[in-house]
Amino acid sequence: MDSNPYVKRSSFLLLSIFPVLIVGYYFAVNHENLFFLYEWALIVVVLGVGSISLIGAIKTKEKEKWVLLSILAFCVQFAVLGLFLGPLHYYPMFYVYYAATILAMTVFGITLSKVDNYRYISVIFMIISVLLTLYMIILQSLWGQDLT
Repeated sequence: MDSNPYVKRSSFLLLSIFPVLIVGYYFAVNHENLFFLYEWALIVVVLGVGSISLIGAIKTKEKEKWVLLSILAFCVQFAVLGLFLGPLHYYPMFYVYYAATILAMTVFGITLSKVDNYRYISVIFMIISVLLTLYMIILQSLWGQDLT
């Protein structure tokens, strides 16, 4: 019962990524000089979600601990993706992303098998992870190609 507030808080804070992404798109298109605000807002949201889920996973002893660990694993995977798309756009980062994805998918699978409530969170994370991984595979296949 103790973990329900942590699961709800971290889930709702995770949903706040969508408005931040819309603002980021607006800044990228219309006000490029303000794009750093989007970057910092996204960092704050991901770190906030990760810290709330980590604290909740440490404090709870129930099955919902796995839901919080699932949210934390998604935050790690999303952070590695953000680092690759941002300042660390080097080829070896593909493999770091793939390692983070394998770790996250393992946690999602364990969560799916152990938890009765909140199973949809792991399923949503799995779908998003597959889509992001397909994007990274396509990006890796185009790496170094002359597309002109």
